[in-house]
Amino acid sequence: MKTIHNRWQRLLAYTMGGFLFCSTALSLLSCNKVLDIDPYHAASEEQQWNKIEDARSALMGIYGLTRAALAENNRHWVCGDLREGDFTVRNRTDLKAVVTNNLKKSDALLQSVSNWKGFYAAINAAAIFIEKAPQILDKDRSYAESTLKYDVAQARALRAFNYFYMVRIWGDVPLITQSYDNGSFREFGKSPAKTVLNYAKGELREVIDQLPYQFGTTESQYYSQNPQYWQGMLFNKLSAYALLAHIAAWEGNYADVETYTQFILDNAAQIKATFTDIESLTEPTGLFNSETGLEIRGSKIFALNFPFSTRGAEATQSGHLEQWTLAYPLVQKTYPDIYVSKDSLYTIFKDMDDLRFGIDTASHLYRTNYVTNMNAEIPVFKKINVIQNGSSKDGDYAVFGSAIVFTRLEEISLLRAEALVALNRGAEAMDPYNDVRLTRGLGQQSYKKDFGQDDQKLLNAIFEERRKELMGEGWRWYDQIRRQKILQDNPTLLALIQNGGIYWPLAQEVLNNNTQLSQNDYWK
Repeated sequence: MKTIHNRWQRLLAYTMGGFLFCSTALSLLSCNKVLDIDPYHAASEEQQWNKIEDARSALMGIYGLTRAALAENNRHWVCGDLREGDFTVRNRTDLKAVVTNNLKKSDALLQSVSNWKGFYAAINAAAIFIEKAPQILDKDRSYAESTLKYDVAQARALRAFNYFYMVRIWGDVPLITQSYDNGSFREFGKSPAKTVLNYAKGELREVIDQLPYQFGTTESQYYSQNPQYWQGMLFNKLSAYALLAHIAAWEGNYADVETYTQFILDNAAQIKATFTDIESLTEPTGLFNSETGLEIRGSKIFALNFPFSTRGAEATQSGHLEQWTLAYPLVQKTYPDIYVSKDSLYTIFKDMDDLRFGIDTASHLYRTNYVTNMNAEIPVFKKINVIQNGSSKDGDYAVFGSAIVFTRLEEISLLRAEALVALNRGAEAMDPYNDVRLTRGLGQQSYKKDFGQDDQKLLNAIFEERRKELMGEGWRWYDQIRRQKILQDNPTLLALIQNGGIYWPLAQEVLNNNTQLSQNDYWK
């Protein structure tokens, strides 16, 4: 954990918009036993909450810590893409253990991924902000009540996001709703996953009206910046609706998913979100670039950015999918650690007109938007390919500047199609399903002609479309779980769901530091 903390001390200076907040953000971290967070008290309480800059830096610190929790040891992809996923591991035994669900294997990476302290660092920072930021109003008149309202709403939403993410990984987790930086060293037991998700939903519903579509206007800027500056960076109203939609989907409450996704699609223009063409999705300066251009920046409905070089930030290899997927000729690495095999590509992408992976009819060559090096034994997955800032061709200096994009409009559209089928409204599901297909060069399909009005066939097709569209974005494992809860056609996965085997074990360090916790039942 020391490495990731040191890294963030250097990187938080820009992670969410160019503000210097590393010392304040890290000073917010609790050193209590249950959260198991190293002490970072760079400034006193009095020094932290006196002026508008303190609020700004502390809020941006929550974003940075949230990204750190997802990025450490590539947790976002380990948990979301490797378990029973489409990536083949070449020769790393730790990653092979994830693929085969051997999660208690004695290995440093597995122990790190099993440790939730990074999430609680972000949760605790959010709690401190919510409790302390209001006192700045009396000390700095430039800190307006409207800004405080936006700030607190984001802190509460980010806390809800961290709890949702933890529930998907571990199931039952401790629910801590206030800060513990005062030496109390309390220990907490687990709360049921349902209780934690209910809390997250309650927080989002309370703040959703306080979150704007865009932060700042020409007349009233947000932290001296206009809306274009903040697009694709901050947790906005549609980010909150997207998170509510995914909590509802995880719980199987598809009526709410339908409502929330419809709202997002109806209001996408409010944040300038559009469907992203294949070039803008996969080019190094495109949607996954942390410094995406204004024309597509709003399409990141919620993303955690990690710029390469702006304002003194320092990119690294770790915390990016490219660390494991890229190899020659893109970077000076002979073979990738993980890849999508040729057999898998042919099986998944059956239609050769698919712009993501198919055959260009003019050149009769493979399209290289998702994959390159098809003439070699091991192809290179390059869908997310942001070397340095995305404009550099220097593969000798293989550090990366890609964002973690949690959700975008294509993902929401397919989630809506999933919900409509689950609600026995298969004919209506064709529109959001076809919207994504048409964007990727595929023909429009008919509910009657192509699926015989069979909702099970359509649902399978929707999840296969998610499989193709969201490959490498951390969704595959969670999609398989939702699919299985509906269709129940895979006895092995169904047994894992019923027995709690879909969740990760707790790291031994977590168990050692909190006597109120016990190992998840499946892993005892």
